[in-house]
Amino acid sequence: MRRLVLLAAAMSVAVAASPGVARADVAPGDSITPANKDKVKGLIPDELYPFLVENFDGLKLNIVKPEDYPPAPKYVEATVKYACQASVDEKGNLKNYTAGQPFPYSEWAKKATNHSCDLKESDPQFALKLAWDVNYRWQGPGLNLPHWGFSNMRNFGKERWRISQGEYRRTYFSHRADLLPETSELEKGTDVEWAEFFDVKTPFDLRGTMFLLYRYNTSAKEDDTWAYIPALRRVRRIAATQKSDSLLGTEFTLEDFYIFSGYVWDQQWEYKGESTKLGAMDSKRKCFPRVFEAAGSTAFTRLGTDAEFDACKFGPYGALAFVDEQWQKRSSFELDDIPKQKGHPYSRKKIWYDKETMMPLYSIMYDRAGKPYKTINSIFVWSESSGIEGNQGKQVNNYAHILIANLQNNNSHSGQFDTANAASFSISESRKYYDTTRLKTEGR
Repeated sequence: MRRLVLLAAAMSVAVAASPGVARADVAPGDSITPANKDKVKGLIPDELYPFLVENFDGLKLNIVKPEDYPPAPKYVEATVKYACQASVDEKGNLKNYTAGQPFPYSEWAKKATNHSCDLKESDPQFALKLAWDVNYRWQGPGLNLPHWGFSNMRNFGKERWRISQGEYRRTYFSHRADLLPETSELEKGTDVEWAEFFDVKTPFDLRGTMFLLYRYNTSAKEDDTWAYIPALRRVRRIAATQKSDSLLGTEFTLEDFYIFSGYVWDQQWEYKGESTKLGAMDSKRKCFPRVFEAAGSTAFTRLGTDAEFDACKFGPYGALAFVDEQWQKRSSFELDDIPKQKGHPYSRKKIWYDKETMMPLYSIMYDRAGKPYKTINSIFVWSESSGIEGNQGKQVNNYAHILIANLQNNNSHSGQFDTANAASFSISESRKYYDTTRLKTEGR
């Protein structure tokens, strides 16, 4: 037996030392290129590795030390104060929830609540409750993009035929830990979870297109969504089923924002376990529109040029974050979304989330036949190191870029908004901003 143990140990050492055999692990300071790409096998999901790493000649991942990104103290306090109160009903609605992480799952939440009601895999509603944790992750008062840019590309990113630009804002109206202890609602008695506004300023054929959306707290009330269509010179309501349709001819749907922005109760959720994955949690690159906009800018000032949009490189497909970006090893989990909607273009969306922040790192979507269809990748900037006005003290990972590629037709888009911030807005400011009258007056 002793001889067998020694032989097994010797074989293990030999395999580890063999030329061409790389252990799937990385360390701060590593630079991952095509020459040593095997080091990130498993650290990049196996489902994505063939599309993002294996055959990408421009691969360059800069590995940096993992950092902590704790949520704001008020969110932690709310998690403790309202621990063990939330539940999920038979329709999938979240009940008795005020603020904080509904079901303690992140390590900081378990510790803060002294493990009084940890979310465990043995819970028959485990995956659904975890989806609600994701939905109500700490994101500050909302996300303000004074200036966004999206590229339309085809042929693996070799041909770019359009750059769109505009502004976007999402504001959370309820379950706001940052407003405690006085209230958790931006507006007293509101049934709105969040509202968002999306405005296109260029190119010419889309200029003036605007979207306004109200998301409600319960499945009893579907989203109110309006669009101003310049060609029609009118505001048009959008049906809930259209949220899975292509947005302005892109590979994105309305549900694809934030990787998942659909109804939690309208999906079947499957938990696929925890693992260590690479995440771009705090980008240090200076990209569009920060290359020309002041860091404290809170409003759209001018259109950016093509050269300014190209300040940072992306790839593969000319659109993903596998060139020059900083990556950390992160404790992550996979949560799959299976749409219940009949005729939905996706049969399944696999999403990998960062366990500490619940922010989505990347996903892969499958078509109705079960074949790989699209992939989305997120890049974040930590508010406290951003130097951007409105971010200090928010302790949130803001989206700096969101990137998508169609793995079947090879079209892609890089969404860049490197001046994203978590600025707070009053209810009076928000009501004026999220108003259908504004769509009509500004669109004409």
